[in-house]
Amino acid sequence: MARRLRRMPGVRWVEPNRRFHASSVRAPTDPLFTRQWALRSARVAPAWTTATGGDVTVAVVDSGIDFSNPDLAGNVWTNPDEVAGNGVDDDANGFVDDMHGVDTVGHDGDPSDGLGHGTAVASLIGARGNNGFGISGVAWRVRLMPVKVLHDSGWGTTVTLITGLQYALANGARIVNVSLNGSEQSQALDEAIRQAEAHGALVVTSAGNDGANRDQVASYPASIASPAVLTVASSTRGGALGSESAYGTAVDIAAPGDGVTTSGLGGAFTTQSGTSFAAAHVSGAAALLAAARPRATAAQLRNALVRSARRDGRIDSWIGGGRLDVAAALERLKRPRPGRRSR
Repeated sequence: MARRLRRMPGVRWVEPNRRFHASSVRAPTDPLFTRQWALRSARVAPAWTTATGGDVTVAVVDSGIDFSNPDLAGNVWTNPDEVAGNGVDDDANGFVDDMHGVDTVGHDGDPSDGLGHGTAVASLIGARGNNGFGISGVAWRVRLMPVKVLHDSGWGTTVTLITGLQYALANGARIVNVSLNGSEQSQALDEAIRQAEAHGALVVTSAGNDGANRDQVASYPASIASPAVLTVASSTRGGALGSESAYGTAVDIAAPGDGVTTSGLGGAFTTQSGTSFAAAHVSGAAALLAAARPRATAAQLRNALVRSARRDGRIDSWIGGGRLDVAAALERLKRPRPGRRSR
C-alpha cells in the first residue's frame, strides 16, 4: 500500500501513523511494587521520569547488609583501593579486605548482616528496580556502602558509630543513613557530625520511636543541631504521624514508615514500621536527587527535600516540616537559581 501511494501524483512521502505515549515511567517489573504504598505516598514514581538513580554512594550505618539478598545485588558499593582476599590492608585504613564496606564492631572487612535491620533499610533506599524481582528501592541504581556499627543483637556504642561515620566519610559517601538513636549526648559524636559538614555529606537520621517531643526529650544523632543532619519522623498510609514516632519542631520532615514492605535476610520480604524506615525513604530520595544533579551540594539536597514537603495539616502541625514529596523535591532542585541562566 505504501509503495502504491508513493507513486500517486501529489504524494511527497508515506510513513506509518506511529504511536506516542505520555512521558511517564510505567510501573516497574518488580512483583511486590503494588504493595509499596510508601512509594505512591511519597510520589516517587513521577520522579522516575527524570531520574532512577546513578553513581551516588549512600552509607548505610546500621547492622550491615546481607550480601546474598538478590534485590541488592549489583547495588553494593565496592572499595576501589582494596584487593579482594589477599589478607592485606591495601588502602591502609585499618581494615583488612574491606571490599564492600566495614564492620566496626568486629573491626574487620565483613559487614554481613545478622540482624536484618540494615538490610531492610538498604532495600528501601536502593533495592534494584525494574529487575523483575521483589521490591523497588527509591533509587533503582545506587552504591550502597554497608557500615556495620551494631552487633547482631541490635546495639552498638559511641565508638562503633563514630568509627563507622568516619569510614563512610573517608570513602566518599555523599549521603549517610543513620537509622539509630541513643539517649546520651556525646562530644565525640558532635565532632563526627562536624566532619560530615566539612565533607559536604548529608546525614539522614531517624527521629526515634519513643513517641516523645524532640523539643523536650533529646535523642542522638537526631537532636544534633547541624545543617548536615536531616531528622525524619514516620508517617502512616493515611498521611498521619506514626503512632510511636517522635515529633517536634526539631524534626525536619516525615516519610512513610508505618507498615512498609522491605526486603530482609535471605531475600525474605517483611513488613516493618518505625522511623528507621522513614529515614531510609528520605535517603533514597536524596540519592535520586544527587544522581539527577551531581553538582548539588548537601545543603541544596536538604533544602529541596524539606522545602518541597507537603504541608496539608495532617502532620506538619506535629513537626517542623511536611511529608516527603520526591517529585516536588526533584522539580525544586532543577529550578535555576535567581541570577543564573538555565542550560
